Amino acid sequence: MKEETTSYRWGWLSALAIFVLAGVTGALMRFGNIYGFPWGLQYANVRHAHSHLMYFGWVTPALMSLIASQLPAVTDRPLSRRFRWPIIMALIGGLLAYTPFLLYGYRPALVAGRQVPLSVIFAGFNIVAWYLFIWRYWQETRVSPRNYPLQLWDGAVIFLLFASLGGWGLAIITRLQIEDPFWSLAFTHIFLDTFAFGWFILGLLGLAYTTNPSAVGSKLARFSINLVVIGMPVIFLLGMPQHVVPPLLRWLGALGGLLVAAGLLGHIGVLWPLASVKWKAPLFFLGLTAVTLLITLHPSAARCATIAGLRIPYLHWLLLGFVTLGLVSAAQEKWGEEAIPGRRWMTLTVILLIISLMPLTSLWLPFLRGVWTRHFNAWASIGPALVGAGILIAVWVHGRRRQLNS
Repeated sequence: MKEETTSYRWGWLSALAIFVLAGVTGALMRFGNIYGFPWGLQYANVRHAHSHLMYFGWVTPALMSLIASQLPAVTDRPLSRRFRWPIIMALIGGLLAYTPFLLYGYRPALVAGRQVPLSVIFAGFNIVAWYLFIWRYWQETRVSPRNYPLQLWDGAVIFLLFASLGGWGLAIITRLQIEDPFWSLAFTHIFLDTFAFGWFILGLLGLAYTTNPSAVGSKLARFSINLVVIGMPVIFLLGMPQHVVPPLLRWLGALGGLLVAAGLLGHIGVLWPLASVKWKAPLFFLGLTAVTLLITLHPSAARCATIAGLRIPYLHWLLLGFVTLGLVSAAQEKWGEEAIPGRRWMTLTVILLIISLMPLTSLWLPFLRGVWTRHFNAWASIGPALVGAGILIAVWVHGRRRQLNS
């Protein structure tokens, strides 16, 4: 019981429970598009609730838990209990905003006759958890030599801080009633794109290198991190609609995207021959993300990708294919397959869900389109949530057996 309390596996498993809720919400979104939404729910609000849980209730506390658990291997210091509250706060923050997002989206709720932005208020609680984690991380690592995993995690927490500035900027211009589409979209994409590419990707790459120390000394690895860090601050410009971005800024974003994509491909080149089979699927989807980013650097290619409807598959290649499967792989490498079972089933269901997204794009052959594509996608979306629930049940059953045998 003591090991369970101090290893932060509880944080990862708690985040996985939120992943199940987020997956069920995503399935509700897809079935709702076919049969209609119950209880007066609206598609946009369900989508916001789904994506919020995935970003802030699942990935963020799960990544925090794994980094905290792996720090002793990187710093040669004992496992610290300082990360408990940031993880708990991240879990609570992810759940607090779920219901307001589900019911109201970003619209204010009517409370005691007053318009109250509950979603925004509760979402702000997440930022407090991030800042506390960054502070704890600095306290635990400030005297440690900056080896390669720490360099990646340093970059991850710096870009987590940078992403939060986008959230603050969006809140400020909303409060000041500044209706400028450029700044509104810029702060939104600073928040979301930097969060995904900076915090998620660099954090997970740090975990991958922690369990593959032979890859750390590679010159390509050290060159690749520089490319990613240099290009990251302007990559948000690529996510913004082209008509609101001045051409010069768009090309600046393309240069940043080129550096990031090249750096990610460099990391894949280093890790692929050395990493265990657990990392093959996540690295494949990271490569697919990087190649797509390269292709869409040109404005014409980006417009074609948007028209084709590739944004949703692209996000799932990154967030499900690399991030979610990477979190499961890293958890298995840290705590073992018996403690975290079901990786192969998670991989299979994630791949099936990603495949089910392609018939929804205009790249799909016209004569193979039909209503079946939406049904296929809806039923496939249930898979990862079911596997997540199965992992939790298996862990609980295993724990009960250990208690009875002890």
